[in-house]
Amino acid sequence: MSSRIEKIQTLVELAEIEEDKALQTFSTIQGQFQDHLQQLETLRSYINEYSHSSSQSTISPVQMLSTQAFVSKLHHAVTEEENKTDGFRDVMERAREAWVEKRSRSQALNKLLLKLKQTHQARLDKQEQRFMDELSGQTFTRNSQKR
Repeated sequence: MSSRIEKIQTLVELAEIEEDKALQTFSTIQGQFQDHLQQLETLRSYINEYSHSSSQSTISPVQMLSTQAFVSKLHHAVTEEENKTDGFRDVMERAREAWVEKRSRSQALNKLLLKLKQTHQARLDKQEQRFMDELSGQTFTRNSQKR
């Protein structure tokens, strides 16, 4: 029985290592996702500031065309960043699902290990109780024969 417990213990340790790696991967991707969200917010904020500042002053037609071209490039950058962010959102969700799966497996193996240990301990306790009962019976028989 202890051989089986040792095998399950090894599986538990491996599952915990996999769970830790999956959590690290998820955390890394989540950080990258947050960076992209921040970049997206920065770009949007810059567009708003640039549009607001250019609309308050009088500018020449050349400056207006230059401003429009620049704002167009910013909008393109926002679209690109939105696509990247959406991609990272999908990758992050898959990484989260992988981590949850690894965590569930690890928890299930831990429960199995605990149950095996409890069963093994119960058997040992029964054997010890039988041995103590037998020893007690032998002692009682010896004491009865001495009288």
